[in-house]
Amino acid sequence: MKEQKLKMNPYGVSDFDLFRKENYYFVDKTGFIRDIENKGRYLFLIRPRRFGKSLFLGILEDYYDIARREEFNGIFEGTTIHNNPTAEHSSYLILKFNFSRVSPGKSGVEEAFLTNVKNTVNLFITKYEKYLELDIREVIIEINSKSSSPEVMDTFLRYCSMKEQKLYVIIDEYDNFANTILSHSGEQAFQDITHGEGFLRAFFNVIKAGTTGSGAPISRLFVSGVSPITLDDVTSGFNIATNISLDSDINEIMGFTKKEVETMIDYYRQGGEFKHSTGELLEIMEYWYDHYRFSMDANSEVFNSVHVLYFLREYMKDFKIPALLIDENVRMDYQKLRYLIIIDKKGTRMVNGNFSQLREIIEIGNVHTRITRSFPVRKLIETDNFASLLYYFGLLTIIGRDEENKAILGIPNESIKRLYYDYIKETYEETGILKISLKTYETLMKGMAFHGEWKPLMEYLGEQMDSSTGIRDLIGGEKSIQAFFNVYLGLSELYLIWSEKELNKGYADLVLEPFLAQYPALKYSYIIEIKYLKPSEYKKSKKGVELLNGLKEEGENQLEKYSKDKRFERMNGQVTLKKLILIFAGTKLVYLGEK
Repeated sequence: MKEQKLKMNPYGVSDFDLFRKENYYFVDKTGFIRDIENKGRYLFLIRPRRFGKSLFLGILEDYYDIARREEFNGIFEGTTIHNNPTAEHSSYLILKFNFSRVSPGKSGVEEAFLTNVKNTVNLFITKYEKYLELDIREVIIEINSKSSSPEVMDTFLRYCSMKEQKLYVIIDEYDNFANTILSHSGEQAFQDITHGEGFLRAFFNVIKAGTTGSGAPISRLFVSGVSPITLDDVTSGFNIATNISLDSDINEIMGFTKKEVETMIDYYRQGGEFKHSTGELLEIMEYWYDHYRFSMDANSEVFNSVHVLYFLREYMKDFKIPALLIDENVRMDYQKLRYLIIIDKKGTRMVNGNFSQLREIIEIGNVHTRITRSFPVRKLIETDNFASLLYYFGLLTIIGRDEENKAILGIPNESIKRLYYDYIKETYEETGILKISLKTYETLMKGMAFHGEWKPLMEYLGEQMDSSTGIRDLIGGEKSIQAFFNVYLGLSELYLIWSEKELNKGYADLVLEPFLAQYPALKYSYIIEIKYLKPSEYKKSKKGVELLNGLKEEGENQLEKYSKDKRFERMNGQVTLKKLILIFAGTKLVYLGEK
């Protein structure tokens, strides 16, 4: 019997045809097609980057494409939808745009968009020649003679209407180039293309016109992106789409469930001598990539699918935990979002009002808000809108609801937490607030992790905080100091950093848990309690000493209680637990000690 070849890891693959033809591992999401079809004819879905949007749109394309009717069984055999397809399968002409291919350069963006639209339409006309019964050479010449994308679409749709053909229009990454313009060229350049007579606004006007009236050629429409900003800015020209992004029944439409990840690990275990159990690998991936929830009423969570595939690809090279647990491609995607918190005024880089919200998220761990379904870019700085945008980008996720029925949004996992740390650190550097020596930091962190020499690093970070006027202006108490240390201790991948970690019925300020799965040679773990005095309260007087001693005793008692938590039992014998107290008067570190 011929041995079956192990399926390939589909990292970076979004072409559904390749999945079916070239033996890639496929996580079946086709069961959601029926749900999507029942939600309406014109739909809008937001999901974060790297969650499998393009693959799902490719599935929709192949499922509804009339030109692939004879191939339907071959393409979908073995999938959930195959044995019970909907009546509308293989019944549409598919017009699919991918706006991520539009060059976002400010000066040439309109021309690039026009080229993208012309190329898409011309490919459509060629593909469906027998259904349209047109002189395609003549039509393509006419299409190419048009000088604007709205004119191209208007001409194209008129031909489709004349031939009474049903179109399913799919738009992937509808906001990609527009958001890039916003990040690189600013709000005015963004407004130019989305307002007034802007070409993007006019384009969507024509799309809308194609859905209305007798003989309207566009029967179905599915638009997908990562943010609601662009859609809202062109909303008066395009207000027909139903936003299904928060619907609970499609919470798992993209991303992987825990069961899907577990099944995948077990499958690839067949292909190599794994050094870790399924449970061990699943625990690591849960901590770094899981816990996204896209509806207030959803009961399940999903993993970032691309990060899971990245981890398994890297792990299977030599069967050890990857040195880099955050895919650099994902990191670069999120770096584009720094425009949300930094502005340029007369050549000087400054933080805007959103930066304080980011710091509060690090300090408090969550934010209570109503998730805004859409908003114009001019209202981005409003609290609820900014928090909502972080949610749509995948930088926050739904962790609960409060008594006012507002969403409680929190940081989903360690990967996103580390990206926040990078944002804070790089923002401090770009705006001149603070710049630390990473070489010095790394040397001191190694001493702390491998030799238990914690004092030099704590003193170094304390000195950096106290010496920066900009940082001092941002420190308003114990939580602010805790967040500062959280950020800078979190720059090292040697430790998993827990803030306000529940231990033995209490909450420790900071816990540094050695990442032993990746760095088994680590020797020390840490619990850190941070105490704060107002500068006016701390004086080298009897009363000041009494206050200091009182906080020291309180911290020692807390550390003793926390250290008895069962969490540390499993590391007993592997690492030594150190219990530290840091006491600050304002931003000045006035006491540091070990229990």
